Parts: sequence; structure tokens; C-alpha cells
Amino acid sequence: MSDDLKPWLRVGVVTPHPLNDTLPYEFYRMAPTGVMLMTAGLEISDYTREAVEEQLPVLDRRADALIKRGAHRIVLSGVPLAMALGRPRTLQLLADLQERWKVPADTDLEAIVAGVKKLGLKRVGAATRWKGPMNDRLVSYLAEAGIEVVGIANSGRTMQENASLDDATGIALAMDLSAQLFQKPEVEGVIMPGGRWITIGAVRDLEKQFGRPVLTNHTASLWAALRDANHKTSVSGWGRLLDSLGH
Repeated sequence: MSDDLKPWLRVGVVTPHPLNDTLPYEFYRMAPTGVMLMTAGLEISDYTREAVEEQLPVLDRRADALIKRGAHRIVLSGVPLAMALGRPRTLQLLADLQERWKVPADTDLEAIVAGVKKLGLKRVGAATRWKGPMNDRLVSYLAEAGIEVVGIANSGRTMQENASLDDATGIALAMDLSAQLFQKPEVEGVIMPGGRWITIGAVRDLEKQFGRPVLTNHTASLWAALRDANHKTSVSGWGRLLDSLGH
């Protein structure tokens, strides 16, 4: 195989759903040459702890398949999964995966936590497509990680409604909700958790407009994968976090 075609980093992602579109679309817009995305899906029926726990045996089988195919990293995608389990349970699950497969293990939400800390943020705004109880779980999870949510802008939707969200609406929501939060001077940066909307344009445009960081599932997760792979070249154009790799 030609060296320029051989992947040097394979990121194995276990997603909450069998169908993935925004993840690969955004990943390959941002990822450096030679980074491969590998996905395997669960079938989460709802944003509840019971629904997530029911799929954990499937998670183990999906991780096994990804490792056998050559994954250098396992990521449990989907912020609602981590929120449903709670931070202690999530961290234990990651530790167990790491011990079993001998590769780094992560979640999108823990990547966001690490990214917020990398940028030195303490007080963030959260732009979400979830209803009140989900947002409350997010606030509690982040508080356990030492991050204060000082504002929430949301467009409350169910899992089924999020699954049917069209691209134009998702792009507009990402811009509009985050822009609302940046009107608050106490918001040091904005996080946009959740993977089923196109958000990277908001990262690019809002950081330029407001001069404060924006983090999403896919920017934070890619940053964490590259950081752990000792990649020291900036990924420019998609936000301050990915750009920080070169500094």
C-alpha cells in the first residue's frame, strides 16, 4: 500500500444509533489526512439509564469488533448516553474498556470536559436540542467535572424529533442558540453537545464573531483522539480547541 494512503490513526466510535450521517460528514471535513473513522452502532431506544444499560452488552461486542479491525481508540459517542449513566459510572465504564482492550477509551462528553479544561474555561453556556430534564443532567454532569453552566439555550426535542431534524434546521439552530448564549458576558465559551446536527459551521463562524470558544461533540472528540496520538500540528479552521494542538 502507498504510504500516503495508509491510515496512521483509526478512531473506533460506537454510536447510539445504527445510522450515522453527521458524524462522518463532519469528521472528514476536519480530520488530518491518514485519520480513519470506524463506526459501529447500538440501538438506543430512549435517553434513559435503563435504555443505555440494556445496550451495554452490545457495546462490548461492538468494541471487540472495532479492536479486531484495528482501532487504536474506542469512543462511546452520544452525550445522552454518558448523562444517563452519570459521571462515576461513565468513568468506570471507560476504565473497564481501557483495561480490557489496552487502548484509550473516551466519550464525547468527557472529550468536551477535557477540551473545556484545556482552554481554561470555568463558566460555559450550553446550546442543546433537549428538554429540561436532559439539560438538568448535563448541568449536573459538568458540575461534577468542575465546570459551571451559566446559561442554557435549548430547542427541546425528543430522540425521535432529533433523528428527523433536517440539515438546514440543524445548522440554523446551532448558530441561533449559541449566538443567544454569547450575549451573556459571563459565558466564557459555548458547548453544543449532541451529534445529530451539523455544528462545525457554527464553531467556525461564531468564534470569529464573538472571539470566544465553541466546542461540539465532533471537534472535542477529534481533538482528544489527536492529542492522545501525540499529533502536534494544528487543525486550523474549525475552532480554537483543534488549533491548540500545535501550541
